[in-house]
Amino acid sequence: MRFSHLYKTGLTLFFLLATTISAQNYAPVFDFEKVMDTYFDDSGLISFQDGKIIFAPKDRLNAQVAVVDPENKVLARFPFHPRYKAQEGVYARALVQAPADITLTKPGIYNIVYIVDGRPATRLPFRLVQTSAGDDPFNPRKEFAFDGYWRTFAFIIMDDWKGEEWPEVYYWLGGLDLPKGQNDDKQIVTLFRDGKMVAHSKTRNGFYKKGHFEKVHSHLYHIHPENKSYNARPFLLKDWLVDGVYELRVNRLSDKAALRSFDFRVVNGKIEGHPRSRLGYQPQTDYIAPRVQKRSSTYPELVEAIWIEDRPLK
Repeated sequence: MRFSHLYKTGLTLFFLLATTISAQNYAPVFDFEKVMDTYFDDSGLISFQDGKIIFAPKDRLNAQVAVVDPENKVLARFPFHPRYKAQEGVYARALVQAPADITLTKPGIYNIVYIVDGRPATRLPFRLVQTSAGDDPFNPRKEFAFDGYWRTFAFIIMDDWKGEEWPEVYYWLGGLDLPKGQNDDKQIVTLFRDGKMVAHSKTRNGFYKKGHFEKVHSHLYHIHPENKSYNARPFLLKDWLVDGVYELRVNRLSDKAALRSFDFRVVNGKIEGHPRSRLGYQPQTDYIAPRVQKRSSTYPELVEAIWIEDRPLK
C-alpha cells in the first residue's frame, strides 16, 4: 500500500533549484491539504483554481504552478494572480489565472510543483493510471485515475465535545478503493495501540463513491456493539494520549478489505508530529506544514494539524 517510491522520483531540475535556497526557516509553503484537493478528472484533466500559502510573501505574490512529466519536462506553467484574494498574518489565499487546465493521457509518474519567486515551494508527485482503453462502444473514451499520496497520508485536527478536545481524522478515499464494478461503499476506521484495538468509528457514517479521491473524515468512539452505537462514548484526546505505537486502519465495510493503515506514536503524552512537518525539513519541496484551514471559517485561518502516514516507524 505504500507509495514511498514517489518521494524520490522525478524533479531533478527543480531539486537543483531547491538546493540554492538559503537556510531561512520560513520559506513559503503551500497548504498540503489544499494541494491534495486539487481537481482531477477521469478524463486525465487537472484543473488549478486557487492555492493557500503559509509564510506567504507580504502583500503580493510572484508564484506559479507547473506540471512536470516523467522525463522532467515542464508540460505547463500557470501563474497566480499577484494580489491575494485574502490574507491573514502568514496565511493567504491566491487565485490561479484562468484558464489553468491540462489533460494528461500518457501513464506514468508526474509532479505538480508550486513555485514562489522562482524557487520550488511544494510538490505533489502522482501516478497517472489508465483504467479504460475506450473500447466500449457505449462509452468510447479512455479513462484514467490519479494515484499517490491520497492512499498514504491523513491528518488529525481537534474538534470539540462538551468542552473537551475530540480528535477528528481526515483522509482520502475514491474509486480505486471500490470493489470492481461497484459505484460506492462504506468504510470503518479502527484505532490500535500496541496491537490492541482501543476505538473505532460508527458504521452508519463513512460513505464514499466512484471517482477521484475525495476527503472524508471520522470521529472515533470507545469500543461498542453495533446496536449500542447511539450511546457510544467519544474517544477523546485524553484517551489518545497514552504512550504507545498506534495504527489507524480503514477497512471497506462490504468485504472488510484493508484500504489504509496510518502509523504514529504517542510519546510522553503527546502525538508525535510527522518528520516532514518539522521546520527546516529538507528538501523544502517536501515540507508539510503542520497547519490546515480552520473548518468553520472561510477566511484564511490556520489550526494545528498532525499529519500521519502509512510508513515504517523507526
